[in-house]
Amino acid sequence: MGPRTERLKHALYVGRVARRGGLLRVLRELGVWGSRPATREGAVEFRRALEELGTTYIKLGQLLSSRPDLLPDAYIEELGKLVDDVPPVPFDEIQSLIAEELPADVFVRVDPEPLATASIAQIHTALLTSGRDVIVKVRRPGIEEQIDLDLALLRSTAGLLEARSERAQLLQARALADELEVHLRAELDFVEEAGNAELVAQLLEDYDELVVPQVIRPYVTEKVLVLERIDGRKVDSGHGLAADRAHELARQFFSAYVRQVTVEGVYHADPHRGNVLLTTDGRLALVDFGLLGRLDDDGRRNLALLLLAIAQNRADDVADLILSLSRASLGADEPGFIQELRRKLPRYHWRPLSGIRAGEALADLQRISFEYGIALPTSFALVGKTLAQADSIARVLHPELDPIALLEEDALEVMLHEGERRLEPNQLFAWLYTQLEPLGRMPRRLGQLVSKLETGTFKVGVTPTDLPDLEHALRSVANRIGGAVIVASLLIASALLARVHDLRWYAFGGFCAAFALGLYMIRKIMRTPGEL
Repeated sequence: MGPRTERLKHALYVGRVARRGGLLRVLRELGVWGSRPATREGAVEFRRALEELGTTYIKLGQLLSSRPDLLPDAYIEELGKLVDDVPPVPFDEIQSLIAEELPADVFVRVDPEPLATASIAQIHTALLTSGRDVIVKVRRPGIEEQIDLDLALLRSTAGLLEARSERAQLLQARALADELEVHLRAELDFVEEAGNAELVAQLLEDYDELVVPQVIRPYVTEKVLVLERIDGRKVDSGHGLAADRAHELARQFFSAYVRQVTVEGVYHADPHRGNVLLTTDGRLALVDFGLLGRLDDDGRRNLALLLLAIAQNRADDVADLILSLSRASLGADEPGFIQELRRKLPRYHWRPLSGIRAGEALADLQRISFEYGIALPTSFALVGKTLAQADSIARVLHPELDPIALLEEDALEVMLHEGERRLEPNQLFAWLYTQLEPLGRMPRRLGQLVSKLETGTFKVGVTPTDLPDLEHALRSVANRIGGAVIVASLLIASALLARVHDLRWYAFGGFCAAFALGLYMIRKIMRTPGEL
């Protein structure tokens, strides 16, 4: 079967599932295609359809769940329940793939029964010839080809939606498709995941209560990854830890994620309950490093200052920092945005995790920004989701922990670390060079400007704004004038034809056509003023 036929077959399958899942209703509830109030039933249907469609669509749902600024609360909550659970691949296939990727004498045994199964990989426990207990993570055969088909279909669908829907443009459908591809490609490559695990282990060296499984090198390939086995269980309310122990775990866990975001600019971006284990010795183990968040230096510093401003209840500074991170539209209402922040920000202070969710503050900022015409970068959404997941784990361990107080406690360390980094010779001279170089070019540019003024060759370019509205109005006027000319022409032509006996039926048809077109125009003018 050729690639084109395969894509068509897959598109038909996705279309059938989408139709069964009420896709048109979901698009209306999201405002992408028409408008309709969001319902719990629509959100449930959407989640079930994504789960049925498999890996790529589950990851898309998880990505969308980090965008409370774009999706209604019912959808955000339902997408948080997405389950990535599939039937296991037969052990013979797993064993064959391991044999292809690793030397034959690596393992004494590999357990046929999988420890965990997901849509991208399957995990088995094993014993190395050295006697060490390990786990083997194996990429599911054929999954890369399946993801390629899904991504091609999603990219074309995103382009179609953006071309036809303003809401889809606000949802940044193409950007979401691109971001989804980046995430999936990273999760497919276990060499990259091994590097991520070792990097996060380095970042957590100062946290005694947090542990990362060791990567067993050289047994790392793109399709197979061997890791140290850590026995543990999911963190739940029946953890059985002493109160002071649970408090220390919660404090270190949340602080570690804040530090990763604000100081390092690199963070484990998927700390949900399935990826954080309570070990048998009472520590927290972080697993699954397929998704790592990365921030550029300016973005990291601004996010650090933003979290500190939230912690200190400084609404004006929060607004300034968000505007520096974002892209504001011409219709953005910045004064209204600042006023809304002043109203909502104080609600997050002096309250424990049992009363609020730390991620809720960032989610609120996303919603408010979108409402007032300010587009936040996608990196902000991923940071918000990561901190929301981290505080949900901390809440289970110690509900009375105050994340805002923790942010304030860590603020001095963050600022000192930032100051040290700025004063490093390499950083300092690079900064001075970028600041002074434009000043050095200033005399030459002034000379060029004066020369152009003297010779009369100085030109000023003006870029008009809000042209789409003007273009829409002009098209509407032109269409209505054109329609009126056609109706008038039909009436005149029909009146002339009516004088000829043999052509009276043609005249009657012309009168009918003019009458129908005139009624249609009147109806459109009355129902949708300004359009035709």
